[in-house]
Amino acid sequence: MNLRTVKKKFRQEVICDKNGIENSDFRILVGVVVLLIKVSLGLVVTPLFLVLSIYRPIEIWRLQRSRSKLSFFVRDLEFGLQKLQSEVGESKRFVFALYPIPFPNKQLAKMYRRHIFIIGPKLRWLAEVMRFVLPLGRVFQEGRVTPQTPDRFIRWNKRRVTLSFDAKEVHDGLQLNEKLGLSLDQPYVCLAFSSKRYRESADLSSHKHFSLGKTDDNLFEVIPTLDSYIPVIKAITERNIAVVRTGLLEDDKLPVGLGPLVYDYSFMEPSPFGDVWLYSRCLFSLAAAGSGSHWFASIFKKPCVFADQFIGVGAYGNNDLFIPQLPWLIRECKIPKLDWLYRKENEDWAFNDSRLGSEYVLRKNTADQIIDVTMEMLSRMDGTWIESPEDKELQSRFRRCVTAWPAHEQSPARIGAKFLREHQHLLPD
Repeated sequence: MNLRTVKKKFRQEVICDKNGIENSDFRILVGVVVLLIKVSLGLVVTPLFLVLSIYRPIEIWRLQRSRSKLSFFVRDLEFGLQKLQSEVGESKRFVFALYPIPFPNKQLAKMYRRHIFIIGPKLRWLAEVMRFVLPLGRVFQEGRVTPQTPDRFIRWNKRRVTLSFDAKEVHDGLQLNEKLGLSLDQPYVCLAFSSKRYRESADLSSHKHFSLGKTDDNLFEVIPTLDSYIPVIKAITERNIAVVRTGLLEDDKLPVGLGPLVYDYSFMEPSPFGDVWLYSRCLFSLAAAGSGSHWFASIFKKPCVFADQFIGVGAYGNNDLFIPQLPWLIRECKIPKLDWLYRKENEDWAFNDSRLGSEYVLRKNTADQIIDVTMEMLSRMDGTWIESPEDKELQSRFRRCVTAWPAHEQSPARIGAKFLREHQHLLPD
């Protein structure tokens, strides 16, 4: 704890409520009293941690908790565990991770708890108090677990797989395979779509560009139609590779008649455990329009393909591929150069409802483009992909667009080769 923490909590919890609306005088008074109680309890608990730290050093991680999102949860814990592995070893210190909001996936929380102590929503009061423990002796407070340094992606790709299933979980996983009719030797791809229902519940209501409660259709413009992904499902299964569709709060079922190698798990009583198990064993993840399910695959160092992508830092893996949605500038009647996507003034361009629909509209990926980038991933994985000198030169030119972003946001993912050939006229000179 330091004065900066107290000042931040004073602004967030006393002067304003969780929605940023200024409190009344009475609520400010109540907020001051509650904050003083938390600080006082933190000071009381400090000597206990100080004594405990004589036996082992103590780290207190304040995980990102603005929203209960898989991306925030996984990034913080994976980077935190990687730090322990590389610096001190997991067995040499006590780690308490503070996450006083609902877990985005309870199975993941269970598996991470085999390595560290997670103070979750059932002990929310303790998590709030521990934020004010003084960093004395060998007690350390980590205010930001996910690094904002140039080596961020290098560290991500060097980490080892930390999570594993115990004997009971393996048994449950094998039963899930049997229930689905998915044989153990059957290779498969996990496919996940973004949906309007999910964005309403987990994303858009708290996004900085949106007014609370606003439901304008522009806010969901990034979501592609299911029809554009049916051809890639067929292309994958033609290679005798199954497709397992995952995801929460999906809007529509997959159409019937896609064949015995297609499993619409989203509508087959999905569970937190099932999501983790299925992604841990897939060939790769195919994520549409920013679906966060690919983080399950990333945990187990599985490669990811991102189609209809609208953010640049969703991909963390060296072997990941993506193809973006593109803006069509209404006044100029054209698609801008690709470096437009990486300019600071266009940050979160696909979510900016004050500009979307008036300055530009979105051009989503075509079915052929989605197939091309997916087949590229399959070819890279089976060792048959041949990169031409032209492809290398185009990728190099595209990387110059990415360098406009801060170093810690420059994802190492490659843009789809054929997509880039088709759009090389959009590369800056």
